[in-house]
Amino acid sequence: MKTAREIHNGNKNRLNLPLHKWLGWSVRLILSGFCWSMYGGRLLAWFIGLWLAKELMIGVFRFVWGCLIAMLSFAIIVGIIIWLLIF
Repeated sequence: MKTAREIHNGNKNRLNLPLHKWLGWSVRLILSGFCWSMYGGRLLAWFIGLWLAKELMIGVFRFVWGCLIAMLSFAIIVGIIIWLLIF
């Protein structure tokens, strides 16, 4: 079995960035470019746009993750109650 260093050194031809990170960075860059163009191309607006895009994406992911956890918890509790009522 290869160690992590051997695996890392063997992947020189392709990027080690997974697809979800590519998508995250591309969305951030597009949104920050939009913010940058709205404020006349100032560098500060670019960085503020990056920060706002990051905060927006984190908020959406936290909301979706919370919904998934709530639905799974509800399903587990209902499953346990049904299991207890059957036996």
